[in-house]
Amino acid sequence: MSEIRVREADAADNPALTALSKACPSGGGVRVYVDRSPDYFALTRLQGDRWWVGVAEVADGIVGSISAAARTVYLHGAPRDAWYVSDLKVAPRFRGPRLAVADRLVAALQEAGGAVTGFDAPGVLLILAGNRSMERRTAGPRGLARLDRFATLRSLAIPALWAPRGRRAGPAVGRAAAGDLEEMAALWRRVASRRQFAPALDAGSMARTIAAAPGLAAESYLLARGPDGRLEGFLAHWDQRELKRLVISRYPPHLAALRRLYNLAAAAFRAPSLPGGGSPLRIHSLFQVCVPADRPEVLRHLLLHACAAARRRGAALLQLGLDRRDPLLRAVRGLCAQATDAHAYATTAAGRYHGPSLDDRPLHVELALV
Repeated sequence: MSEIRVREADAADNPALTALSKACPSGGGVRVYVDRSPDYFALTRLQGDRWWVGVAEVADGIVGSISAAARTVYLHGAPRDAWYVSDLKVAPRFRGPRLAVADRLVAALQEAGGAVTGFDAPGVLLILAGNRSMERRTAGPRGLARLDRFATLRSLAIPALWAPRGRRAGPAVGRAAAGDLEEMAALWRRVASRRQFAPALDAGSMARTIAAAPGLAAESYLLARGPDGRLEGFLAHWDQRELKRLVISRYPPHLAALRRLYNLAAAAFRAPSLPGGGSPLRIHSLFQVCVPADRPEVLRHLLLHACAAARRRGAALLQLGLDRRDPLLRAVRGLCAQATDAHAYATTAAGRYHGPSLDDRPLHVELALV
């Protein structure tokens, strides 16, 4: 076996990293991979103000990867530097404790994370529920960082079959324009500061994200306004085809049957169908969801409008991520959403998170950037 070397990735690694992502599908019965061509690094650049990608390589190519991105977030109501860990992938034939590829990548990430944000800055990562190999790493084996679970994120795939019903009572929903960003940022500060790991944004940083993100525009945001015109909530429905595509390589039997039922309903609603295995899903990510926790009815109105808008643009599904304890989950009742859980873990580059408990507020994670 060739010697394994870990180093920081560079632009020349783009084809190999894209191929590795396709070769490492996630899930159990459902095998899903993310196609990040043509630019693997484009998604990572959006994850934080500072970022790092590490690779493990042998003589004939890259066999593993890991990423970290740092940005200022709200923790316990105050802005603080933190970092996100993602994209730990090892090619199937290089897995296992003998080669220790994952260990080497994690150790390199700890050094990089400490250099970027300081060794005591909190980090967060998600592990898909039921991923036994990753769950075994949470105890900090072989001197690596310990991971402490503090929340569960629920990823919801919502069929884009629904539409607002007539003139039902509720907020008026319309599209945003660049001139709305200051008002949106003010609401974001009030809502996001009540969540853990929500990015600390102002109008300028929102505008920069919109300018940098392929497929995202001010008009991608839907605004909900009350009778007095006051902004009550907003979200973006984001077609990310230029950035990443989710591909189901295999449907298990029960989901293959569910897909057939869905496609019958989609035909009746004149909505896009779900593709077969090996084809990209037409899915819109719900991004920067900003609704007070005690206003699920506002999120419900936004979701119905987002479904209708996504369907008109050829999308079959919307993807929404909420903490499993979040009162806003009431907004998706009756929308036939399929749920997948991922557990959230805290750590630090020094080896373990020792700060105040993180489970007192809902977790915020942008699934669009995962």
